[in-house]
Amino acid sequence: MFPKLLAPVSRHFREKRNRPLGEQIERLHAEKNGLVEILDIGGSLVFWLSIPEAIRAKASISLINLPDAYQADLTDEERDVAGAVRRLVGDARDLSVYGDGAFDLVVCNSVIEHVGDWADMKKAAAEARRVGKHGWIQVPAFEFPIDQHFLLPFLHWLSYPAQVGVLNIVGNRFFKTLPLDEQFALLEHMRPITRQQFARLFPNEDIATERLIAPKSHIASW
Repeated sequence: MFPKLLAPVSRHFREKRNRPLGEQIERLHAEKNGLVEILDIGGSLVFWLSIPEAIRAKASISLINLPDAYQADLTDEERDVAGAVRRLVGDARDLSVYGDGAFDLVVCNSVIEHVGDWADMKKAAAEARRVGKHGWIQVPAFEFPIDQHFLLPFLHWLSYPAQVGVLNIVGNRFFKTLPLDEQFALLEHMRPITRQQFARLFPNEDIATERLIAPKSHIASW
């Protein structure tokens, strides 16, 4: 019940949060007088549905994901977007196939916290800054009292064993059916980030914090 109640709120904030990204794309398009080359690290077709079609038309968008991240079954809306988006395979921690500043804009929405431990996050952040002349990186805030992956209060503030225990009682069916080792591995790849930690990942970049009473997400841009 609780996740269902919060889902519309989450969608509202996502659309509001993405408006500055759309404005950044339009600004870069005007400066370049041509298509904005975008690399969306860990990106999804659903995410780009939140960006107006008129703005998407001003960009050449490439998603890059691990091989098993792409779904074969798409909704009608996703199919409309898929025709204008390239889907590449790669690892956020190693984008060495691309040169420095290879893309006009790097986008990364709620992905950095999934790539692994702190060392992995540092690698992914450094690669994003290297290949992108400009960037827009968003992560869920650790400070927010609602866990933004499972939409449960206070969950991410608990130890991993406590989180596993709670989710085996009130979590979704997918989580409950996982072997214990995979439950721990999943949670260890869902790490909300504090503003201070985020600033260390993206030093010297502009950091904005979206708030819903408490900090809800942090966004780095350059």
